[in-house]
Amino acid sequence: VETIPDPWMGQEAAQPPLYYVLASLIIKPLDTADARSQVWPNPRVQLGDASALTNINAFVHTQGESWPWRGYVLAAHLLRSAAALLGLATLLLIYRSGRLIWPEQPRRALLATALVAFLPQFAFLHGAVSNDPLIVLLSAAGLWQLLRLWTGGLNSRRLLLLGITVGLAVLSKMAGLALLLFSLGFLLVLCWQQEQDLRAALRTWLRPAAIVSLVALSLSGWLLWRNWILYGDFTATNQFVRIAGGNRQFTLLDVLGETSGLWTSLFAVFGWFNVRAPRWVYLIWNGLALAATGGAIWQFARRRPDRKRSLLALLLAGWVALVYAGLVRFMLSTPAAQGRLLFPALLPLALGLAYGLSAFKRRWVAPLVAGLALLTSLFGVARVIPQAYARPPLIAAVPAAAAGLNVPLGHGLTLLAAEVHTDQAEPGQPVALTLYWQSAAGTPNETRQRGPEFVLEIFGRDDRAIGKLQSYHGSGLYPASLWPPEAIIADRFAVRVTETAAVPVLARLNVKLVGRQESVDVGAVKVAPTVWPVPSPDVAARIEGIDLVDPRLSALVAQPGETVTVSLRWQVEQAPNRDLTTFVHLGEPTAPPLAQGDSPPIDGHYPTRVWEAGEVIVDGYRLTLPADLAPGRYPVTVGLYEPDSGRRVPLHSGGQRQPHDAYVVDWLQVEASADAASP
Repeated sequence: VETIPDPWMGQEAAQPPLYYVLASLIIKPLDTADARSQVWPNPRVQLGDASALTNINAFVHTQGESWPWRGYVLAAHLLRSAAALLGLATLLLIYRSGRLIWPEQPRRALLATALVAFLPQFAFLHGAVSNDPLIVLLSAAGLWQLLRLWTGGLNSRRLLLLGITVGLAVLSKMAGLALLLFSLGFLLVLCWQQEQDLRAALRTWLRPAAIVSLVALSLSGWLLWRNWILYGDFTATNQFVRIAGGNRQFTLLDVLGETSGLWTSLFAVFGWFNVRAPRWVYLIWNGLALAATGGAIWQFARRRPDRKRSLLALLLAGWVALVYAGLVRFMLSTPAAQGRLLFPALLPLALGLAYGLSAFKRRWVAPLVAGLALLTSLFGVARVIPQAYARPPLIAAVPAAAAGLNVPLGHGLTLLAAEVHTDQAEPGQPVALTLYWQSAAGTPNETRQRGPEFVLEIFGRDDRAIGKLQSYHGSGLYPASLWPPEAIIADRFAVRVTETAAVPVLARLNVKLVGRQESVDVGAVKVAPTVWPVPSPDVAARIEGIDLVDPRLSALVAQPGETVTVSLRWQVEQAPNRDLTTFVHLGEPTAPPLAQGDSPPIDGHYPTRVWEAGEVIVDGYRLTLPADLAPGRYPVTVGLYEPDSGRRVPLHSGGQRQPHDAYVVDWLQVEASADAASP
């Protein structure tokens, strides 16, 4: 993601207006005129990417957001408080619905309420500024009213209230349309349950269906018409698809492949859907879901409910299925595997969980379940979220273990030292490091504006970038313009190696500030393959614990001026623990080489000092023949030597040490060139 869209624009223009109208009324008395200039979007934010290592914050938070709150900051906290109140109302409706279904079992209703209250994603969502809490509340309200009609019978006042609720739901999110369809179907089943005759049920159903539909559409019909006129789609779904980049044309199988992300985000994925909880949180909720499913099956098989209760259970399950079907339809066109979009179905899901878990009759089961759920929620709020958004610490001095640099990189910033924490990585894995920065005294923040950004690149073979991070400091959370003068910032972060990196390689890490030429190497990291090539038993030569395998020439006949490639495989039996250079010579070992292609292995990108036992390195060298080389048959020899002393490493082949510690790869026939042969 290169830039974040204008936070005041984007898809919100296609959202139904009710939440935004209510929110504007709440904050109307406040002066929020400076919001546009004061809110600081993070240009490198990784929205919706739970694998992101940095830039999980959509905005940079400044000292202006501290207590006492005022202006737009106070407005945001008021809206967060309003979301919490909406969540409280949803919990009350879940409890009241449980009491309607199980009037003799209040503990079951209380368990259903606790499971939702202590669901980490529910707690997070209802502490944020979002239109989701309103549709969750109105969906729960609609279902509660339908349950009252089921248990107390039809009457005009309740139908009128249901119509108002559904109409407000449509004005909140288009899930309200699904609630309208479900309500009409629910009422039809209710009439059939009472009449026991389909024709009579249809006649009875017409009046309540008309009341609910007319009231709901009287409130929300203008919005559907407006969407049709503006977008050609009464749901405005095509606008969300367009803003997300167009219809991705997924198949149902593709959508099902995103079930894992949808399932985990139903429980706990925070931030902009890019901060995951620890694995044990998901294990707890998966365990509760599995236990509830097993308990429900056991209870149903042991004591089948009466026809009316079974029918009601099917209806409530039908609402869950309808919400999921709508989401699947949306996911076919655009990325939307977000568990919060299933929250309109929370009420029946909670009741179902409580029903299944109540199969375990021990009195301690319900408190244990609620306690485990509460633990996951508290851990998310008190540990996961604060830790994810923690700024880097200010320290008194650079640790002794860090490699000193003390390099000025511009904008009044000096990179004092660096510490690479990852010794070895594989393609796709992160490399962690800490950079120690200091801002010079007297450097005005205005010269740094909102930044600056820094760039860390991982350079692999042929100095090609195999990893890059461009970001504000503090993983996007703490730009240098916010630092106290002369403070030392311990900026720890991670950058991921690309999946396509050529390996093995000892990659170098380089840092600079955006817009500046100065840069500095801060360390290196070994990048190795996930699986090394299979060793070969056919060893041509052994050089102090390094086996030379399958040496060969790319051609056995060449002409002067041409280049021949010498291919080698090194199999490491014992780590050399020092730098060695490969010699590749043309000609008799007793005489100076006629041509040579000496180089550290892999053009110096994977020095022997980092080799380890068990590695298999595929290597190659270029041997360019002199233009004036006389025709003839010449040996090509290889071996290893110490670059500082020039001493060759002992080389054995067939159990015998070879003369001059050189191995003859093959003989190269050099023929006169066509130009030289012509008169």
